[in-house]
Amino acid sequence: MNNKTKDKQTKPAEAKKGSGKKWLLLGLSVAATGALSYFGFQYWKKHKQGEDEGNNNMPDTNEETQSTYVPPKPKTQTNAIPKDAFPLSKGSKGANVKALQEALIAKYGKAILPKYGADSDFGSEMVTALKKVGLPESVNETTFNLLVKGSSPDHATVAKDLYAAALTKNFNKAMSLLKTLRNTEDYKAVSDTFVNYRIGSVRQTLVNGMLNSFTDAKQKDAIRLAFSNMGLKYDGNKWSLSGIDDAKLLITIQDTQVWKNPRASVRVPRNMVLGKAITTRGAYTLFENENQYFLVQTQHIKEHN
Repeated sequence: MNNKTKDKQTKPAEAKKGSGKKWLLLGLSVAATGALSYFGFQYWKKHKQGEDEGNNNMPDTNEETQSTYVPPKPKTQTNAIPKDAFPLSKGSKGANVKALQEALIAKYGKAILPKYGADSDFGSEMVTALKKVGLPESVNETTFNLLVKGSSPDHATVAKDLYAAALTKNFNKAMSLLKTLRNTEDYKAVSDTFVNYRIGSVRQTLVNGMLNSFTDAKQKDAIRLAFSNMGLKYDGNKWSLSGIDDAKLLITIQDTQVWKNPRASVRVPRNMVLGKAITTRGAYTLFENENQYFLVQTQHIKEHN
């Protein structure tokens, strides 16, 4: 009897204990499922976000979304033709028109475009100018390049015409001719011919001939600017192709020292061409060689002929 009672009392407790374990396991299972679901959701969300970032503007492939998706309207592109596009004709404007006008003025003088000059506007005056010199009213790229870029000028003819302009004091003609010289090579070729002429019974380089022939300050400034546009250099006193125009080259007449600075010098032999003379101060002469400056004793050098 006692044993049966004990058994009966024990079974409900064991059942209760077993039931507790089941609920605990069930709770852990639910918690685990919830945790996995949460982390799974976070992973899916992050993964989805990454896909969305990699496909910024791609429409959703979901059927419902796809049915309401409206693609963006393509941007309208304007294919407006630039005002200075070729061919140049009445109504054109811009840099190409101005370059063409400047070329006409350089070749034919300011009288070719007397009212508006190089104003970047292809108007009636421009049409008249083109007709006047026998050019078509519509300028294609080939004609433009011939007028603006042109070919090398006839150096001998330019030198002769510049000499005539200097003698007659024809400033406008002289300026038109100078503008045809595009670089230092053109200048040198013209000057080499020009120096054979005499202005006031004196042979002069092109620089000196022009500046000595036109004495008005504004005219001199315009001439200097023209030489500068060719690429000539000016040190405030003298002109040069790369330093000093008509600069005197110096040559040593005996072994001597050449100083780059008070602490650095080099020994050079007799008959060594040093460079271009800059100035002489006392017993020393400053000269330039490849854009560097040096000193040498004046009594140890002479001009190189």
